[in-house]
Amino acid sequence: MGPSLGALTLVGCPDDPGNDPFDVDTSPTVTVPTSGPTGDTSTGSGSGTGVGTATASASGSATVDDTADDGFKFDVEVFDAPDIPIDECHVNGDVSGVGPCEEFAPPDSFDPQVQWTFGANEASWVTPLVANLTDDDGDGEVNLCDIPDVVLVANTSVSYNTSCYVHVLDGATGVEHFSIPLTENVSCTGTPALGDIDGDGLPEIVTLYRDNGYFRLKAFEHDGTLKWANVTDNAAADQFSRESGSVALHDLDADGDVEIVFNHEVYDHNGVMLWSAPNPVPGEGEASVGVDLDGDGDMEVVTGHAAYHHDGSVYYDRYPTVSSQAIPQIGNLDADPQPEIFVTSGQGIWMLEHDGTTKWGPVTPTGVGAGAYTIWQRPGTIHDFDGDDVSEWASSSQSYYAVYEGPNPADVLWQVMVQDFSGATGGTAFDFDGNGIAEAMYTDEVAFRIYDGQTGAVLLTINRSSPTIVEYPVVADIDNDGSAEILVTSTSGQPALQAIADVQDRWIQARRIWNQHAYYVTNVREDGTIPQQPINNWETLNTYRTNAQIEGGGLCKPDPPG
Repeated sequence: MGPSLGALTLVGCPDDPGNDPFDVDTSPTVTVPTSGPTGDTSTGSGSGTGVGTATASASGSATVDDTADDGFKFDVEVFDAPDIPIDECHVNGDVSGVGPCEEFAPPDSFDPQVQWTFGANEASWVTPLVANLTDDDGDGEVNLCDIPDVVLVANTSVSYNTSCYVHVLDGATGVEHFSIPLTENVSCTGTPALGDIDGDGLPEIVTLYRDNGYFRLKAFEHDGTLKWANVTDNAAADQFSRESGSVALHDLDADGDVEIVFNHEVYDHNGVMLWSAPNPVPGEGEASVGVDLDGDGDMEVVTGHAAYHHDGSVYYDRYPTVSSQAIPQIGNLDADPQPEIFVTSGQGIWMLEHDGTTKWGPVTPTGVGAGAYTIWQRPGTIHDFDGDDVSEWASSSQSYYAVYEGPNPADVLWQVMVQDFSGATGGTAFDFDGNGIAEAMYTDEVAFRIYDGQTGAVLLTINRSSPTIVEYPVVADIDNDGSAEILVTSTSGQPALQAIADVQDRWIQARRIWNQHAYYVTNVREDGTIPQQPINNWETLNTYRTNAQIEGGGLCKPDPPG
């Protein structure tokens, strides 16, 4: 367990003694989710109950080892001086704020239910996002003492040729604060990004929109008012690669000014294109990301085929070796200190060294051959699933979801059958009860499931339906209650969004943000500001597309990777 500072005075957002997770006595149950508060849609058609069928294991993941080392999952910066007042309403250090928390959930605390739903008559094809966008306590400032907001792209029907609302929902109730209307033509198939791109301390919403048959970028202020729309750049670009891409926010050149990454393109914070790179194998689900691969203090833009320095010059190029559309994931997945690039592609999966040389691949280790992009090109996850202080990596084919134990694809920790023949969905992981064993989560065409991270045993199944374009479930503390929640989208048969929580809110607290599809913890502070020079995530948490926990009753820092 990472060290923590004692005798800290927390100011603002005082703990609610009535919300102490250890005040309740529970026993294992089999939970069928029921209707929580139903989100109110003022502009869409989002009302509904969202009662779904669910099954959970009676024991869940109830065993808690109070003596175990929890590994490197803490999320908050350490301060040098003890006994200093800590402002809970604002970020402290370079990563996160401080929240009331406990190190462990009580025994038998895996008892999920649907807390609320939104969009009974709507559908969503993209990943939901979380950030603080509204001043809920009326103090004149949007900060971490407000209730986080959930951003959902949805409409009554979704397709590549339709526009969607951008709903901004209260994380505690699912009630809509406001929505960006259909007249803004926001794409139903592109995942937005949330973050402060202009230095005003408030997150903006950067979306993909449809402009007379082309897909371009458009940004909105935190209150939904239009900030800018790109109307000129790259009109001739391949539209298939753009129509379902994902936006990412990074300070690529470490100058304090945020850049916008979209597939093979980089824009400044005003939406003006800075450079674009060739996209040799265009396709759906692009999720490029910025990381510092070469250790020079600024970032490379990593796509599925190549990596580029912040100015657009080539760092490495793997085309035509990676000759199908592909998605990169970044983490330290072997014994050396440099990161690896774990690539999922239509050919199978790859592992590249930090300089782009092939470690191995392409391989199809779960018995499903390569072929169409929908077979293997799905967003992957990096996390310590089994509590051994070493990060595993996970991905799926159209028929199996697998977690891999070591640096080689033959080292399968476990695999389970899934049904995902149509698209490119993904998963995440989180240690809800703090016992050192993470729970894995995955959405396929028919269900959302939670698995024991050590064995793959199914702990929870909730119905959903989707052609699985680019969406995956996310975990965050969406209501600022000190306990994590899960967000799951659907296209039909269920409401567009379901928020899932422990029945007694006993789960460990997660960060209160999830700002983009290519999410990693150290790239964004909890208030939505983007660090000028972020800590390399693989040197601390060593995770990708998973959230971090805020634990220890105060300020904590990560243990170094094992």
